[in-house]
Amino acid sequence: MIGVEAGDGYVWKKSKPPPTYDEFFIGLMVKDKEFGEFYAKTIARVLGREPPIPRLNKDGRWVVEVASKTLYELLKKPIDIEKIRPYVEHCERCIAAFLRGFFDSEGCVRKNGIIEVTNTDYRLLEYVIYLLSRIGIETTSDEPILRQRAGTPIRDPETGKVYRQRKDCYYVKVSKKSNLTFYEKVSFTIERKRLEEYLKKRGLLLTIR
Repeated sequence: MIGVEAGDGYVWKKSKPPPTYDEFFIGLMVKDKEFGEFYAKTIARVLGREPPIPRLNKDGRWVVEVASKTLYELLKKPIDIEKIRPYVEHCERCIAAFLRGFFDSEGCVRKNGIIEVTNTDYRLLEYVIYLLSRIGIETTSDEPILRQRAGTPIRDPETGKVYRQRKDCYYVKVSKKSNLTFYEKVSFTIERKRLEEYLKKRGLLLTIR
């Protein structure tokens, strides 16, 4: 869940006048309903509550939101890496869970098998490289690489509208020789099938595990 929030997730606060108390929320807005449902179940496990029901907004995206001041303070952006480190690095399984959530939010598997993740937070991507190395996954560079400068015009492929990149955007690529290790230790929730198909074509995966 921390990995998802570090990626596409958001937090917000609803201020209220005294004597009532402010309300704090964390959430996710995605195109894929399956991913939204997965996120809702993860929140439910963390908070010990019933999973929130994803709702479809007028833009055609699924919204999952829950009130929690504790998670708001932990996950507000920019992400405080030192705050989340004890939870993320608790064990290899926790590292893998963080990376899976982050790659589900910000990553993709291209047709040529390249596994890539992008974000505007340079320090966060540095941390991702470090975590990948902790579990034996190599990247093509030792540091995030600049993809787009702030102010670069970008066309939305769905709407055709042009907008400008607000912040510098960076990317990290997993080395292809680590693709099988990534699949076995991290993988994806949504793009898992595409990664499986690539590995089978390369003869690296004989059966679906």
